[in-house]
Amino acid sequence: MIVENKIHWDVIFKYSLNNILFSLSVTLIAVVLHFTMGVDSWQIPMAIIATLGTALAIMLGFRNGSAYERWWEARKIWGGLVNDSRSYTRQALSLINPPDTSDDHDSEAREIQRDIITSHISFIHALRLQLRDVSGSEQWNEKVYRGLKDETRAVISRKSNKATQLLIQQGLKLDACKKAGLLSEYGRIQMDTTLSKFSDHQGKAERIKKTPFPKAYEIFNRILLNLFILFLPFSLLPIFHDMNGWWLVFPVTVLIAWVFYGIHRMGIHMAKPFENFRWDVPIDAICNTIEIDMLEAVDNPDIPQKLEPVDGILM
Repeated sequence: MIVENKIHWDVIFKYSLNNILFSLSVTLIAVVLHFTMGVDSWQIPMAIIATLGTALAIMLGFRNGSAYERWWEARKIWGGLVNDSRSYTRQALSLINPPDTSDDHDSEAREIQRDIITSHISFIHALRLQLRDVSGSEQWNEKVYRGLKDETRAVISRKSNKATQLLIQQGLKLDACKKAGLLSEYGRIQMDTTLSKFSDHQGKAERIKKTPFPKAYEIFNRILLNLFILFLPFSLLPIFHDMNGWWLVFPVTVLIAWVFYGIHRMGIHMAKPFENFRWDVPIDAICNTIEIDMLEAVDNPDIPQKLEPVDGILM
């Protein structure tokens, strides 16, 4: 997510290069036809350009508005994960208690609390890595597997949807706590309800990830945009020629085409909030916040540093 008003011209040029080259090529063809080949009658009426531009602006506005709603829904899902993770931590610390006050039972309860909280931190990171299609073992070992018990790690390592399996394992741990007398039936129901919320958040995030934005909008917008750029220099060239500044058709065409193209590309990226791009929902930072809050709650000394924006980007 971009958090600073810093313009990265290298990134803009990288993603705009094809559009700039296309605009220059079309403009060069218009100039050659107008001057070298004497085709002076190839003037596209400005009314046609205005109509195409209006239609294009409406389509881009509608598509980008829908794309932002999709991005904002993803952000709300992860905001819900933050809130429910804090509630889950509080429930684990307050509802899981030993049946008596002996030191041995109290130590056992604290160990179970830490295990449940560690498993949940692994779930948050597993969901993040799955949404971003990260398959490298380094991040999985560091953020997901490292804090898990051997039996839990052995179970989830064989599964395809590891985030789901971690939720199942947490549910089984709660059931074991209930049978051991560390968790009341009411407490188990409360914590299981919170686990169901995590499943709901996961399903919503996976729906956004696996359901692409309707391609018809992107295809039609691209066709309309290319037609607009194709006709634009044929409309502008006679006007600038009459002003004795025919060469201005090059920068003006490129500039106008670049503006519309930039809006078009912004909508494409905004509709994909989990693609590890600079406009993503900052789920790295959100997971980092959850991890810090939960580890501090159990007085774990191994607390990671808070993630800060890098070059104006918070991932």
